[in-house]
Amino acid sequence: MTTVDLTERLEPALQTLRAGAADADRSSVFPTESMAALRKSGYMRFSLGKHLGGEQLSTVDRIDAHVAIGKADLSAIWIVGNYDSHTWDLSGHVTEPFPGANDLLRAETAFCGTVAPVPGSLVEGAEIVMNGRFAFATGWKHATWMRSNILLPGPSPETPRSESKFHVRLMHFPLDRPEVRVETTWDADGLRATHTDTVVVEGLRLPYAWSIPYTLDPMRGAPSFAAPSHYYKEPGWALSNSKAAVGLLGAGFELFDRAVEYVSGGGRANQTGQPAARFPGVRYAMAEAFIELHSALAAQRGVAAASDQRIATATPWTSADEHAIWGVGTASARAALRAVDEISLALGGTGHQRSLPFERIVRDMRTGAVHIGIHPSLVKDRISGHLFPGIR
Repeated sequence: MTTVDLTERLEPALQTLRAGAADADRSSVFPTESMAALRKSGYMRFSLGKHLGGEQLSTVDRIDAHVAIGKADLSAIWIVGNYDSHTWDLSGHVTEPFPGANDLLRAETAFCGTVAPVPGSLVEGAEIVMNGRFAFATGWKHATWMRSNILLPGPSPETPRSESKFHVRLMHFPLDRPEVRVETTWDADGLRATHTDTVVVEGLRLPYAWSIPYTLDPMRGAPSFAAPSHYYKEPGWALSNSKAAVGLLGAGFELFDRAVEYVSGGGRANQTGQPAARFPGVRYAMAEAFIELHSALAAQRGVAAASDQRIATATPWTSADEHAIWGVGTASARAALRAVDEISLALGGTGHQRSLPFERIVRDMRTGAVHIGIHPSLVKDRISGHLFPGIR
């Protein structure tokens, strides 16, 4: 699929997202119309496996889709980006959907999830009794299911001889059960409409078969990982976090486009009555932002293209490939923030006026940039472990 084809396909949904973004920010409620438009565009099938009725789009196509959605409304990509990552991972584990997964996939809702393994659950016979507080459950208001890690006592059934006191399982559970409730805990400056709250589960009994082993990226490369296709053997956790930075770039491009229009004379005149772009400092700041955004997007599309090439040739990825993705994601997020700083210099105090669109986008981007998967210190720690194995 070409970028033009993809953009045309998404455009009706993007128009709906743009129209509702400001109101969503003020109300902290993501519009049902926006979610319905994304579903109608077919987005919910982009990363779903072909063996499950999905489209299994290329990594580059999915990157381009996330840039476009982030450009329209960063809150939207925060919600559906979670869906993309979880659908991709679920498709890699199941050939025929088990009951919970089948309902989840058929619903095409932006089901949410958390990553950190939550303690408190236990196994009783053929059931898991779930307990715990699942924080930062993005998009729960538009979800019917949640997909999150739980910590269970004892070794994993896949490694019964292990001496581990606990093991991690990835659990799927419906949100409409009486044992599940939501505490509204999201009170951030930006990304207000993402519904990133805390899901509390108390005594929810579900079949053990609704859980699957938690798979670290290195485990995907093992011959024993029976993925339906090489598409699902790629380093998904690294790619999903890299996509968080892609959304930031999309929002950065929107901020940039609006700022260019404003400083070119499309907004209020400054103190001199002339377009701000007459001043060299303004032009240079905008040029610097242009360089940051386009260079970062080129790097993101580069690692995505490399992933697509490995998939096409069934070439296993290496640890260096994985850590390059981590690095590009972090560098892209930092580039987006540098672009924000340059654009803010060009706009001056104008950029902070709440009556204009700049302030909302800047808040969303700064909130999104603290995402754990693109935090510089954490990512550098992962990369340094790759560079200097055995040295701590």
